[in-house]
Amino acid sequence: MSHPFTPEMFERMDDSEDAQFYAFPRKVVHIDDPAIAAAGQFMATAFPANGVLLDLMSSWRSHLPAGFVKQRMVGLGLNAEEMADNPDLDEYVVHDLNQDPHLSFSDNIFDGAVVTVSIQYMIRPLEVFAEVRRVLKPGAPFIVFFSNRMFPTKAIRVWQVLRDERRAELVRAYFQYAEGYDEPVFHNLSPNPGLSDPLYAVVARKGAES
Repeated sequence: MSHPFTPEMFERMDDSEDAQFYAFPRKVVHIDDPAIAAAGQFMATAFPANGVLLDLMSSWRSHLPAGFVKQRMVGLGLNAEEMADNPDLDEYVVHDLNQDPHLSFSDNIFDGAVVTVSIQYMIRPLEVFAEVRRVLKPGAPFIVFFSNRMFPTKAIRVWQVLRDERRAELVRAYFQYAEGYDEPVFHNLSPNPGLSDPLYAVVARKGAES
């Protein structure tokens, strides 16, 4: 399927290698506590218990809620020290999706995948979303959380010029043009509008025939 995206949409002010930017660990959270809690509650409802989960663009926290039972969670990110300190991860892989969108996992092995407030840094989203579809089991959800926080020099141009509602449409388009997903669904999870960080999610499940 042809898509409407142009290379200029994915340009960044700082186009140096991301591995250099993320070489130094940043052990800070990028959304506040109410938004973190909302993300955890949503994952608890969307992900199956005892599943094998994939945390893309992972960091030192994945925000799974306390008591959530999983079989295994695999992190994929750029900083080994951050991921080693993540209590939710059972294993991790250092990998730059902007350099190589291919995922080094077998087909149909994950029960769910998530990107948390990092989609704005992804410069090859259709390729990555296609790879996530490949490694998910049929019917498994892929959750994309986003807020209004970012490192502006690393965020793609199209993300910076859009407001939140249009950003949701952009993520929905990633799913649609990557193909093989059921209809993506938008959720406004903002816990305290105007008082805490906004939080949104776009979720789609791998199609049964993918």
